Amino acid sequence: MGIDWFAFLTVAIVALVSACFVVAVYSVGLRLWSAADTRAGKYTVKDDGTVGPATAGFPVPGAANAAVRWLRTVSVACFVVSGAAVLYGIYLIIPQFH
Repeated sequence: MGIDWFAFLTVAIVALVSACFVVAVYSVGLRLWSAADTRAGKYTVKDDGTVGPATAGFPVPGAANAAVRWLRTVSVACFVVSGAAVLYGIYLIIPQFH
């Protein structure tokens, strides 16, 4: 009985790529959610590049609301894709599911 090194290497590579995919998609979703918060006026980017609470008295333009909805929709889609990838991995690991 020997070890099938090709199968072992295939599983290792697929695990590494899928883990990186889930982390990357989830982090893109977080970044888009943060961008939506900034566009909605919850936070402002200061001149030195730091982010702070929004200053009162600045109205949010109407075009920003459409951008906020689009950013939040794409962000939620990223969260759904990463969650689906995790659930599919669990489905593949547990033999009672298939």
